[in-house]
Amino acid sequence: MNIEPPKNELNGKNVFKETATIEAAFAHIYAELRETSFTRGSNSGLPCLLGYYADELIYLNESQQATLDFYNNSVLAQNFSVEQIWNSSYNLIYDCNSILEGVEGNNSISQNDRDRFMGEAYFIRAFIYFHLTNLYGDIPFVDSTDYQKNSKAPKTSIEIVYERVIEDMLLAKELLFSSNDNIGLFRANHWTASAFLARIYLYHNNWERAKEEALYIIEEGPFALEQDLSSVFIKGSRETIWHLDPIAPGYNTPEAGTFISLTAPPRNLSLSEELLVDFEEGDQRFVNWVGAVSNEEETWYFPFKYKLREITQETMEYSILSRFSELFLIAAEASARLNQTSDALYYLNIIRNRASLPSISVNNQKELLLSILQERRIEFFSEQGHRFFDLKRTGRAHEVLSVVKPYWDETDILLPIPDVELSKNPNLLPQNKGY
Repeated sequence: MNIEPPKNELNGKNVFKETATIEAAFAHIYAELRETSFTRGSNSGLPCLLGYYADELIYLNESQQATLDFYNNSVLAQNFSVEQIWNSSYNLIYDCNSILEGVEGNNSISQNDRDRFMGEAYFIRAFIYFHLTNLYGDIPFVDSTDYQKNSKAPKTSIEIVYERVIEDMLLAKELLFSSNDNIGLFRANHWTASAFLARIYLYHNNWERAKEEALYIIEEGPFALEQDLSSVFIKGSRETIWHLDPIAPGYNTPEAGTFISLTAPPRNLSLSEELLVDFEEGDQRFVNWVGAVSNEEETWYFPFKYKLREITQETMEYSILSRFSELFLIAAEASARLNQTSDALYYLNIIRNRASLPSISVNNQKELLLSILQERRIEFFSEQGHRFFDLKRTGRAHEVLSVVKPYWDETDILLPIPDVELSKNPNLLPQNKGY
């Protein structure tokens, strides 16, 4: 008996006959990235959840148990956010697979459009799998719309997931090379794929390729660092590589509504003391990217990268998923790993100087790497879980978080596979350690 595809999902054979329907399918995917995926800027997206889970944010509202469990490092396999991240991700992967099946060999659209659509689908699929394997470890890698097969898919090892992610991202980079970049930064393009490929190589410890990809964008891409830090997160920033489109013209980021506190004490969150003390004196990122509210007794600090909570005449701030500054710190870290100290210091100090901090000079590789990771901590706080992922990939999560998080355990470097998924698909067993 054939099992029908999930309701409201895309079916490549029936939908993708013309450009307009494919564009609509992508509009759906990008809307889901904004509204329901781990990329969203609400309290249940990675900027918040992993900020609580690591040492960036303090959670002040005890009414949301799923979020409180992240803050207390007491996440269970029944956690709503754990299940939501898993389900929304695999729904989007299904959508990407549908597009790939529907577009490949489709002679009713032009070759240029076919390449662009396939490149975007490969990019989004790789982007999602990259995050899933960093969150959950071994996961199913499904690359078709065969629902009956997918519903029983076994786990794929992290190493093989990385191989497939790199393969997809390389295809995306190639296919998107000649695509029209004028469709806006809310759609993946050649440079978006290259930027995430640099990040993937860094996480995969392929230092040579990480540096090569980062320098490709730095030297040949159409981007520039904004020397005025107040311009980094606004419309027209030359630093933005990829952002999400707003729900409607005039709407700004959900991050602003999530992070900004108007009253003291804040209702939901504040920046942790551990993060605040890591800002160096004179760092202009503290001046420009940190806000504060006070009462007679205390001051609370919050992320203030996005500043517009209300609707404006036109959209002025977008939720940014990739920034040019990351490529300098990827180049710095990859150079340090390769013992190319002068290169590492060069790229690191560009970011430090932009923040009005003095250049540093260290010859010890361990100290240099710690300096680069510290710079990443400050540059990317409250952005897409960078801090947690950096601690995890460098093997420092337990060393750092066990000191400041009372319930932290070594097995917390992975989230549990949702309990409901294990009950539906026994091939996902065993559950991740610690759960």
